Amino acid sequence: MHLKEPADPSTGTTASTVTTTIPPKDATTTTSVTEINHKYPRPLYFAFGSNLSSTQMRIRCTHDPELSSKPMAIARLDGWRWFICEAGYANVLPPPELRVGRQETDGDAVPISGEEDTVYGILYEMSPEDEFLLDGYEDVDHGASASKSKKVPTGIRPREQGKGDYNKWYFPAIVTKWLDGDGDEDGDKVQTTLIYIDEERVRVGPPREEYIGRMNRAIREAEMLGFPKAWAEDVMRRFIPDAEG
Repeated sequence: MHLKEPADPSTGTTASTVTTTIPPKDATTTTSVTEINHKYPRPLYFAFGSNLSSTQMRIRCTHDPELSSKPMAIARLDGWRWFICEAGYANVLPPPELRVGRQETDGDAVPISGEEDTVYGILYEMSPEDEFLLDGYEDVDHGASASKSKKVPTGIRPREQGKGDYNKWYFPAIVTKWLDGDGDEDGDKVQTTLIYIDEERVRVGPPREEYIGRMNRAIREAEMLGFPKAWAEDVMRRFIPDAEG
């Protein structure tokens, strides 16, 4: 996504544990994600753009690259949408019941993500220090105010986006395949994840020229891990031309 120099990690904070409450569709009650037995206690990072590339993650996560750049799982967010936004980078749009601000006014124009209407990603177990470094690349505003939304629980969206390019959301993803090598490929199917979302730039736009190359590397490396090629062709290739095509 964005290529910015990260701030000094000594001045920022990262999430350690998150209590997430999901409002089910057409329901009057809520389901707490803390009731689910998670395989990992901290949220795993859900990469959906150029950070699908473990090569890029190793370059960015310099505190503990062996840990933070290792793909842990392939997962999906049902009912979400993947697109290239007007800034020229990958973005995701939550379901209608979780949208805020421009997501509500502009979101309906974003095409659904394939027949499954879902977003696939790669999960990483980042160290807190590398998470803060990635916050810098994604231009997260650590000084933003607490969430003012009465629609989205603070466990999902703790803060406003503020002056940053992306905001940090925490949401349970469905794991389709574990890659962590512990012999338990099926494992727990739900894992709370950290997702960087641009709430302000929600209109579809063309990718930046330099981003096309990074996305092609990301798609290629992800597919080598078992990332669904048919979904990538149907959804990502709508925006990202194949450099080898």
